[in-house]
Amino acid sequence: MRKVLAVSLLFCSQVVWAQAPGMPRQSLPGDSDVDRRIKQEAFEEWALSPNDAKKGGTAKESQAIEEFYLKARHFVDLWRAFAAELNEKKTVNIKLAKQISKAFHEMEKSDGWPAGRAK
Repeated sequence: MRKVLAVSLLFCSQVVWAQAPGMPRQSLPGDSDVDRRIKQEAFEEWALSPNDAKKGGTAKESQAIEEFYLKARHFVDLWRAFAAELNEKKTVNIKLAKQISKAFHEMEKSDGWPAGRAK
């Protein structure tokens, strides 16, 4: 009985030590918050720059991307209005919910939608 108790205490103590709050967090090399923020800012600068030459693509592709962006922006604006009304009045606006659904399906059918398209 004493041996079983000693072995169980040994295993339990290792589990408890592993969960101690003072243990250093293991992270991947280069995975700091500063590095992620720098990468995010660089991507946003690239994505939002008006220079289409570095992004590569034709005028038709850029028009499709612009159309998709406008549809996505419309969807986001409707969603924000819906969320604001829901938070303020604590009621669901069915008309706005239908508009959100329609805007999402329009965005989904556009050329810029990334998944599920047979080419």
